[in-house]
Amino acid sequence: MTYVFFDLDKTLINGQSQNLLLNALYKKKIISFTTMWKLRLFFLKYKLNIVPETEISRIYTAAAKALKGADVAYVQKVVRAFVNAEFADIQNLRAVEELEKHITAGKQVVLISAAFEPVIEAAARFFQIPEYISTKLAIKDGKYTGELDGVPNYGEQKIKNVEYYNLEGSSTYSDHHSDIPLFLKTTYRYAVSPTRELRRYATDHGWFIIE
Repeated sequence: MTYVFFDLDKTLINGQSQNLLLNALYKKKIISFTTMWKLRLFFLKYKLNIVPETEISRIYTAAAKALKGADVAYVQKVVRAFVNAEFADIQNLRAVEELEKHITAGKQVVLISAAFEPVIEAAARFFQIPEYISTKLAIKDGKYTGELDGVPNYGEQKIKNVEYYNLEGSSTYSDHHSDIPLFLKTTYRYAVSPTRELRRYATDHGWFIIE
């Protein structure tokens, strides 16, 4: 089996899925107004590449706390409705062409992202991707506990999460330099509308660049 790993944000879609979702979560009273704007600030800093990697875990932990007590089934319903309504208009068509090419060729596609599981589960459904790896939220009695289940699926953690895959002949598609460790584990590397740091690295090492 040949595996192909796709990131979601700024790769399969033009934008940050969780940032775009915040309004829907606020309107449905799943998160507070204050939480919405705190998270918006984080996503802005992340977009500008001014969030230290040491802060990622703390921020994800805080975001998980914002969902404490929320009904899992209800959150999934809201997220799926958002994805189905919005993603058609924000697809990165060039990357989606690559996705469809690999699916047609019979390769095993895996959606891999630091985003929370409800978002990635809904995105995988939308793009008809059979498998995903995401940041998981702890659940008890059908509600989110406000804690992470493990650690954020970010940077080096992605390497740990793909260790059991046979990576021979595999490919990675992503926009962000934090995924360089994942790129280096796979055979074929595709930088999609890359950050400045990833563009420089990809150019220096002869990787494919998709605009």
